[in-house]
Amino acid sequence: MGFTYRAAVPLAAAAVLTLLSGCSRTQHDWRAAQQAGTAQAYEVFVRRHPDSELAGVARQRITQLTEEASWRQATRANTAAAYQAYLARYPNGAWSQDARIRMESRSLPAQAPPGAGPIAPTGAAPETPSSRVTPAAGNGGRYGVQLGAFSSAAHADTEWKQLSSEFGAELRGLTPRVVPITSSGRRLYRLEAGVASEAAARRLCRQLQQHSRGCLPVPQAAGDRHNLTIRVTAPRRGAAA
Repeated sequence: MGFTYRAAVPLAAAAVLTLLSGCSRTQHDWRAAQQAGTAQAYEVFVRRHPDSELAGVARQRITQLTEEASWRQATRANTAAAYQAYLARYPNGAWSQDARIRMESRSLPAQAPPGAGPIAPTGAAPETPSSRVTPAAGNGGRYGVQLGAFSSAAHADTEWKQLSSEFGAELRGLTPRVVPITSSGRRLYRLEAGVASEAAARRLCRQLQQHSRGCLPVPQAAGDRHNLTIRVTAPRRGAAA
């Protein structure tokens, strides 16, 4: 029995050393992947340690980094086709709304459809002073921000209400409008809001983009194609829902 015990001790020690060595290699490879900070480095880690607790984290980083690379590629090209390619891969990605805005703004032609008249959003109440079509005078400035391009005025209205709920301080005092346009043969509805200046538009867009919200500064010269709009305003406080 004494011999058996003495023989077991080095075997147990070897097993512990092997376990510690494996942990050490995993930690070393994980630190190497973090330092490299690339999808390829994390893929190497997953191949070497597929059963590690860190493998799941590595796979998430691969997904994030791959999408970031696709978005950088799209912004470098800065064309409607490039943004469309990004959206084909990531329709609900971190930059999907921004991609839709940029893609739509670069698509030609992008004009108000011929004979466009007053259009009420789907399911909207009868025309009132707050919802009728009005000149796109905005807030007095000749610059604005485009916050999205949607398949219906109702969807644009819903987006404005959500944005107002999340970014009340940033959007306070702005009057939204929904602009019907035709882009690449499709009927779309731009959600825009007028601001005082180009600097104000860029500042607002930076604030929203920090929260992965699409926003694009757009010029709004008098008499341009944004003349006909569907004005959308939030209900007044105390008004019936």
